[in-house]
Amino acid sequence: MILVLVRNELDKVLKRKRTYISFILIGLLIPFIVGAIKSGGTTLEKSIYGQLSDSFFFIGSLLNGYLATYIIVAVLINHMPFLCTIIASDIFSGEYSRSTFRMYLTRPISRAQVLISKVIIVLGYTSILMVFFFLYTLIVSTIWLGTGELAVFHKGILFLSNDQVTIRFIIAFFIANCVMLTVSLLCLLISTISKNSVTPIIITISIVFIGTAITYIPIEIFKKINPYLFTGYINSFLKAFHDPIPWSHIASLFSICFIWSSLFIWFLIVCFILFFFFFMPRDIKTYNHFSL
Repeated sequence: MILVLVRNELDKVLKRKRTYISFILIGLLIPFIVGAIKSGGTTLEKSIYGQLSDSFFFIGSLLNGYLATYIIVAVLINHMPFLCTIIASDIFSGEYSRSTFRMYLTRPISRAQVLISKVIIVLGYTSILMVFFFLYTLIVSTIWLGTGELAVFHKGILFLSNDQVTIRFIIAFFIANCVMLTVSLLCLLISTISKNSVTPIIITISIVFIGTAITYIPIEIFKKINPYLFTGYINSFLKAFHDPIPWSHIASLFSICFIWSSLFIWFLIVCFILFFFFFMPRDIKTYNHFSL
């Protein structure tokens, strides 16, 4: 039954135009940015490595597809929470606004399986979007700018070979995806108590914005609470390009995201139970009364 519900949810998601908005935006934006990087490559190299030219002599160009991918992901990662919440914001509130939730009460369908199927779709959509974001950026950048060593700043300048770069980007993906999954679960939770699909996005992005701002405000109390906020780890994918990789920080990131995700799922279950066993039956009685 759970597979049938997942397939049913997938069909509904694929029929919505909003499902493809994020992919279209990324698909159009990445080539534009890569083209801009290529056309202004000399200026970009001077702005990044200009001060090092006094102490080092570089042969060839440091600008390649790996560096372009690194820069693009670093710039756009703060905007990914908005794109990742497009489906999560509508998967419950959309059903409520279209009054399609009533059929679940008139059919022998497990409420728990309904909830699980929707969570699977949201997490799957977020992960697929993040895979597309990383992989598409990497492919377009390397085709346009070629490959080579990746030069990043960490305790000076660090050069990563082709073999190292592949592993580092894979680690970076899992770090970024973990945070985005937590954001999507937050939006999914808010969607259960909202009658429209815009409110969950606004509230989720506001929470992410406030949490991110706390990361950069140099106040003592913010420094103490920041390690316990999942929003403080949005840019932690950059740690994957350090040498050595700070595995303790990454372990803390996964732990914090797991704790927050568990809390969101717990509250999601509570809201879902209240919705199905209290609010929905009352709405159906009201609906039937007016129908008569």
